[in-house]
Amino acid sequence: MKMNKVNEMKELVAELNKYCDAYYNQSKSLISDFEFDQKYDQLLNMEKETGIILSNSPTQHVGCEVKSELVKTAHSHLMMSLDKTKDVNVLKKFIGDKEFVLMCKMDGLTCLITYENGELIRAETRGNGSVGELITHNAKVFDNIPLHINLPGHVEIEGEAIITYDDFEKINAKIKDPDAKYKNPRNLASGSVRQLDSKIAKQRHVKFVVWKVPAGMEQINSFNERLEKAKELGFDIVPYIHAVDTHNSMEDTIECLRMAAEEYSYPIDGMVVTYDDILYGLSLGVTDKFPRHSLAYKFYNEEYITTLINIEWQVGKTGIISPIAVFKPIEIEGSVITKASLFNLSILKEKLGYPYVGQKLWIIKANQVIPYITKAEMVDDKWII
Repeated sequence: MKMNKVNEMKELVAELNKYCDAYYNQSKSLISDFEFDQKYDQLLNMEKETGIILSNSPTQHVGCEVKSELVKTAHSHLMMSLDKTKDVNVLKKFIGDKEFVLMCKMDGLTCLITYENGELIRAETRGNGSVGELITHNAKVFDNIPLHINLPGHVEIEGEAIITYDDFEKINAKIKDPDAKYKNPRNLASGSVRQLDSKIAKQRHVKFVVWKVPAGMEQINSFNERLEKAKELGFDIVPYIHAVDTHNSMEDTIECLRMAAEEYSYPIDGMVVTYDDILYGLSLGVTDKFPRHSLAYKFYNEEYITTLINIEWQVGKTGIISPIAVFKPIEIEGSVITKASLFNLSILKEKLGYPYVGQKLWIIKANQVIPYITKAEMVDDKWII
């Protein structure tokens, strides 16, 4: 029985590592964050149940082995990922009675920018947490990054390279072939930043949003004050709220920040809470994989199950024909949904295979706005629409 469980773990580890490699090295999302985290949590539970942790388990490393042609660099400090929760009550418990900062969790490519005596000298991706890639040539053409700052000495600024939804839509609008359009801003930002040619990052209007100052402001022990100082130096900083107690209105606070991100056209996939007292947070230490000073709250678009009625075909303004899945009505967040675009034939085949009446579909509202099919029941012996 235990051997079967170990074999199952090996298969799950291999599957998750495949997804990690695609995400970190190819800027591709093979599955949704929700599906990945479900499988990741399943592996964690199996490791606890069996007492066995495989050496290549994704629970034991951050990110993935870097495989690009960019020059590799060791970080000055370990750039760890954060532990996560889907439960607001867990977020409240983590905060306790401490002063805290709640900020948007940007959905792009984590980068570390280093300045010496006010000059930008190095930029690097997070990579596997210990070793990243040098992307200084690209950082210097980010739309909004200061090449010089008014702060002497060694300064490190951590943040996210992103492409806004507005710029993402403009880029896709110029692409005639629907199969060639980019799927999401996160993958496009990651792919743009990790190019050898800096013209690509410049043309795609990559921006840098700061969410941490790990070095250069040691005299300031407030996370909030360091962010404000970064803003004074010319950086765009993450939408955030600095508070002592929002336990009774945490949901409203999260919604307020989500709306702020929407106003800036920032892609986000959740929130991050961290203790405002930096030294206190550092004194808590780390686990094998996560620091104890911060916790991520992930947005998950709840999946709803319905069944397919038909495939319709829609002619766009440019004359391109797109397939539309028509399904039994479902209510999501107060709206009755009956259709979802499949964009093009390749996505239709990828998501539905050979569609048939009564085919089970899993629907979400992507970014809480657009109906999106995450997966479908695949059966070969049904009538094809």
